[in-house]
Amino acid sequence: MTSVDDAPDLTEDALAAPRPVPWGGVVARLRASETMHRLVPAPLAMAALDLGQRLAVRRRPGRLDLGRAAMEAVVGGTEHEGDLDRLAFRHLCAASRSWELMWRPWLLAKMPVVGGEPLRDIEPGRGIVFSAPHFGPLIGMAPLPRIVGPIHTAVGEHMVAPDAPAGYNGYQNEQVRKVLRDNGFRLVRAVGSARTFTEVLKDGGRVLINLDVPGKTPVRFLGKTVEMMSGTARLAAGTDALVVPVVPLPEGRKWSLHLGAPLDPRAYGTWEELLQATVSSAEKLILRAPEYLENPLRESGWAVANRNGWRKSA
Repeated sequence: MTSVDDAPDLTEDALAAPRPVPWGGVVARLRASETMHRLVPAPLAMAALDLGQRLAVRRRPGRLDLGRAAMEAVVGGTEHEGDLDRLAFRHLCAASRSWELMWRPWLLAKMPVVGGEPLRDIEPGRGIVFSAPHFGPLIGMAPLPRIVGPIHTAVGEHMVAPDAPAGYNGYQNEQVRKVLRDNGFRLVRAVGSARTFTEVLKDGGRVLINLDVPGKTPVRFLGKTVEMMSGTARLAAGTDALVVPVVPLPEGRKWSLHLGAPLDPRAYGTWEELLQATVSSAEKLILRAPEYLENPLRESGWAVANRNGWRKSA
């Protein structure tokens, strides 16, 4: 397989082109079938997934300990800290619920967008950096291009490598690519993406960047100190682009995409202040359903993450 350093410099169309997924068995193919998911009403599917998690916890109580560790790292130091037991189980359910939505892209695309009105008043010619945490369905931002036009977004090498992995994981990756492509996102290889994003923003375009990525810049986030990447704020400050926090939120049986108020780098003395303002704005939305925030101890997450803080290295 082509390495990152040796990877060809592909065009946007080539990066987004569908990749065949090597056969991984009948079960994997059925799990990844949108047609099969259409046959089961979403509320029924979600209830079944929750029941499956409850049965799994009974068989392996240690699963709940994992959920508790994740939620302790997320809500430790916040007003939700006393609700750890309930949130631990809800966090386990949230992961399966989020992927169920990924196989129902028609629901993602139809989500209402809340808080988009201020975007109409943005000065013509200024770019926008949409800042999103790893929260809920991977492509919970699907309806965003509907109101702002095409959006460039960075994706990991596994999403743009020439070959898709076999089986269910390959189908998952291709589903993410498909939802992005069908809803007006333009894929950008994460390695070296800063140059592309800078050009897009200087031309008054829109980009989407994940906020909660391990880095070296300490911020106050979720009641604790978290070491985070500074790219969002640096990019916005360097291109005079506005930052708009964006989080998809569950509301009963449905979801809505919520936008925070635009943050103007001209109003902040430093990019550090802009980053903190971005984090604080996103935090208010995240705490409405903290169980949907991706586990900070995930494979690509922080080496240390607990109620006292998140650190990039141990």
